[in-house]
Amino acid sequence: MEERNYSRVQRNRQKSNRILNILIGVVFVLIVITAVGIFTGGDDRAADDVQEADQSQADRGDGGSEGGNAPAEDGEENAGNGEEDNSGKDEESATSEGSTEEEPAEADQPGKVIRTPSDEGIVEETIVDTSWKPIGTEQSGEHVSVYEKGHIDWQEKIGAMAYATGIPENEMIVWFVKNGGGPQKSVGTVSTKDKAEKYNVHLEWVDGEGWMPVRLDKLNTLEGAW
Repeated sequence: MEERNYSRVQRNRQKSNRILNILIGVVFVLIVITAVGIFTGGDDRAADDVQEADQSQADRGDGGSEGGNAPAEDGEENAGNGEEDNSGKDEESATSEGSTEEEPAEADQPGKVIRTPSDEGIVEETIVDTSWKPIGTEQSGEHVSVYEKGHIDWQEKIGAMAYATGIPENEMIVWFVKNGGGPQKSVGTVSTKDKAEKYNVHLEWVDGEGWMPVRLDKLNTLEGAW
């Protein structure tokens, strides 16, 4: 009987030992799991902290870049303005060149007086005034150039010479009038009464409008002028 009780006690003890060992194993497993969780969570937090730090640094770097790029952006804007200014200048230059190309020839510009020094001994300079116009006429029908004093065509020639030289007719000496190289062209030599001003005046006939000065030769001398 006593031996049976001892066996029962021993079995109970062994059972208790197994339960205890199981509990110890469970506790150990829990401890291991907890430890792993702690270390793993710490690493994750550390990684998160590192990531956050990197992100923060990156953000600060971006901010710094934005701050650093601000002058660059200003520079780009200034460069853009420069390009705009340059393009404006280029456009202006192109317009100026276009205007130069489109400008009429110098002799065609109205109101322009062109003076050209002459190498001829008797001519000091040649003058062309682009504002010259025909002086008008009382003649009608087909025009015939006439070199006869008192004729209307002669008188209109003298009027055109006075108009070109600025010398009034009553203060002007007409030295000679002749054909100027064509049926509707004439040239006359005139001067002031004191001979201080002397010219060869080249005229062309414009149908319905009269004689028009086309060239004025300022003379050094009357000798050989005609």
